[in-house]
Amino acid sequence: MPEPTTTDNKERDSEEEELPPDDLAPGEQREMSEQSGMFVLRPESATAVKGKDVSFVAKVDSKAMLRKPSMKWLKGKWCDLGSKAGKHLAFKETYDRNTKIYTYEMSIIKVVDADAGNYRCEVTSKDKVDSCFFDITVEGRPRL
Repeated sequence: MPEPTTTDNKERDSEEEELPPDDLAPGEQREMSEQSGMFVLRPESATAVKGKDVSFVAKVDSKAMLRKPSMKWLKGKWCDLGSKAGKHLAFKETYDRNTKIYTYEMSIIKVVDADAGNYRCEVTSKDKVDSCFFDITVEGRPRL
């Protein structure tokens, strides 16, 4: 029995690789944009006043997700803030059924100097992960 030749497959593969970006198959561009970002709204860096409250909001589009995404709020590289919820940190999560958007909020109550630094929020859904970075700077209480 003759073996199939692999030259046909190689030619086909090289043709696919040489396609210009404008000749993508339907849906390919959409998949790339979904993988690059699940956030609809990312938290932004802020300057907080010592003794006041500050909140950060992130929104995630779940239209293409089969399950609810999970959100982690982190300080620095590894410090998970979820376990520190209480008097100083508050977390809130809401879901809009019409738009299929999850809204995650982190509030720091009565900001102190130690709250300054780099933060990250990370959303995970099955095989997709997206994260964004933001900074908090703390200023002294304004004088009256």
